[in-house]
Amino acid sequence: MTLLKTLVWIGGILLAWGYFQLPSGSGDVASRQTLSINEEPDRIVLGWSGPVQEPMRERVAAALDRYKTDSRRLVLVLNSPGGSVEHGRTVVAAIRGRDRAIDTLVQKAGVCASMCVPIFLAGRERKADPEAYFMFHQASLDRTAKEDLKRRELSDSERAVISQVVKITETAATDDLYQNDFDIRGVKPAWLAMMRKRIAGRDVWMSGQQLVDEGSGIVDSLVRTSAR
Repeated sequence: MTLLKTLVWIGGILLAWGYFQLPSGSGDVASRQTLSINEEPDRIVLGWSGPVQEPMRERVAAALDRYKTDSRRLVLVLNSPGGSVEHGRTVVAAIRGRDRAIDTLVQKAGVCASMCVPIFLAGRERKADPEAYFMFHQASLDRTAKEDLKRRELSDSERAVISQVVKITETAATDDLYQNDFDIRGVKPAWLAMMRKRIAGRDVWMSGQQLVDEGSGIVDSLVRTSAR
């Protein structure tokens, strides 16, 4: 493959952005998707567990439509390792596109990692248990694209150029995420700028309590919950 064709190819796959999954040991969350619905006297709790990928938007949107005329509060409980940036944005659009407010919550021992965080931020009231965990990191090519790159027969010079292209594009994608998906109502710009530097080359884990203590604005308030 010529260098030009290789660059055209890499430019195409760079359109498919995804976050890394959680470290090993979180397989239960990463391997399956479930949407539970619990009707209570004063609220309807939708519980999403699993990665941010198809069919999350479809299932969450259908549940929201099901209760669009119900006067009870709607709460979306999240427990997710993150996933596709583009799909996560469609989930956010589905939440914000409703005529009614939807609250978000991460419970005790629950996880809201990477692309799950912008979905959490779409809530009118964003609540978390002090022992809920959030993870922030850089955008990255999805796993399929990376594996495809490894399989291709490329020269050292081609791999070096592609590595630079990927690095530059991942940095640009991360900047875009922090400017457009994280920098919303209530989130403190100074804290966000600090976090953008902290995630360079690593995952940053924070509890709900730590986010409130740092005045991040990610979590509106803390609430004690039971482990799911």
